[in-house]
Amino acid sequence: MFRAFPGSEKVRIPKQRLRIPEGVVEIDGSFGEGGGQIVRTACALAALSGLTCRVRQIRAGRSHPGLRAQHCATIRGLARLCRAETSPLAEGTQEVFFSPRSGIKGDLELDTGTAGSVALVLQGILLAALGSSAREVKLLLRGGTDVPGAPSCDYLRRVKSEWLRRMGYTIDLRIVRRGYYPRGGGIIEATLRPPEGKLLLPLRVTESTEALAAGGISHASHALASRRVAERQAKAAAKVITQYLHVPARIEVEYGTTSSPGSGLMLWASTEQTIWGGGALGRPTVSSEQVADQASERLLKTYHCRAALDPWLGDQILPYLALAGASSVVSVPVLTRHMRTNMWVIQQFLNVRFFCEPQEDRVLVHCGPRDE
Repeated sequence: MFRAFPGSEKVRIPKQRLRIPEGVVEIDGSFGEGGGQIVRTACALAALSGLTCRVRQIRAGRSHPGLRAQHCATIRGLARLCRAETSPLAEGTQEVFFSPRSGIKGDLELDTGTAGSVALVLQGILLAALGSSAREVKLLLRGGTDVPGAPSCDYLRRVKSEWLRRMGYTIDLRIVRRGYYPRGGGIIEATLRPPEGKLLLPLRVTESTEALAAGGISHASHALASRRVAERQAKAAAKVITQYLHVPARIEVEYGTTSSPGSGLMLWASTEQTIWGGGALGRPTVSSEQVADQASERLLKTYHCRAALDPWLGDQILPYLALAGASSVVSVPVLTRHMRTNMWVIQQFLNVRFFCEPQEDRVLVHCGPRDE
C-alpha cells in the first residue's frame, strides 16, 4: 500500500496519492506568487516522498531574487533528515537540486545564522517529519521568532498546531527566547509526533459560528518595559476583541531578553468548529495602540465572513489536506495567490486535485484524489 524509501521504513503516503514521474520533478520557482514557499514545499515533499526535484528561477521576480538565509537553512535541515544530495546552497542562488537518499530519521538542530524566520524553516520540517520512522522528532531551531513577512511562532503554537492536532499530528512548541529583526537570536524547541495510524485525518469544516473564547499574547523586549509597550498592546486589543466578539479576551503579557529590541501581538479566537488568528509586529513609527488595531483587524476579518480558516492557515494547511486519508473541504475568506501557487506545487508531487468553490462571503476549498 505504501511506497518505501531505499533502506527505510514505509512512508505515510498511500501509493495512489503519489505521482511517480520519470526522472526529476521540475519546478518553476517563478510560478504564480513566485516566493520562497515554492522551495519549502517542493523540497519538503521531495524529502517525504523520496522523489528528486529541481527548482529553477527561485524568487525570480523579487527585488533580491534567489535563496535567502531561511530558505538555505530549511533545505539544509531537510537534507540532513533524509541524507539528501543537494546542489551548493548560498544566498542568491536561483536553482536548487534536491535528491533524498534515505527515509526521514533523527532529531535536528538548526541555526538560520540571521533573523531568518524559524517559523518558515519549521514549515518545511513539519511536513517532511510526517515520514519519520521514529515515534517523535525533536527540534532545536535558532533565528527570528517574530519577524516581518513571516508567521510568528505564537501563531504556529496556538493556531496551526491545533488544526494539525485535529488531523492526528501533535506538535509541542516552546519559545525559549524571542528573536526580533534585525539580529534574531531567538530559540525554539519543538517535539513532533506524527500520526500513529500512518495517515492524517481529513478536515471537513466549512464555516464558523459565534466566538466562544478569545486570547492572545503581547510580548516585548525588556528594553521597552518602562514604556509599558506589551501592556498597552494587550489593553487596546482586549477592548476591541471584547467589543466585537462579545467574549472576554484573555491576553498574556510577556517581556524577555532579546538581541534586538522589538514587540509583537498575536491574537486568536475559537468557536465550536474552528480556531483562527491574527497578529502584528511593533515598529519604531507605529504606536502600541496601532499594533493592537492591526492585529485585531486581521483576526476580525475572518470572523466576519464566517470562514473556518484564516487566510494564513488556508495556505499552510494545503499539503496536509493532500496527504490525508480521505477527501477534505475547508473554507477561507479569500483565495490568495499563495494558496493557488501552493496547490500547483503540491499537485506536481501528489495525485490530488484541488477544487475551489466561491460562496457569497467565503471560498470552499476541496481536496481529494485526482480521479474522484
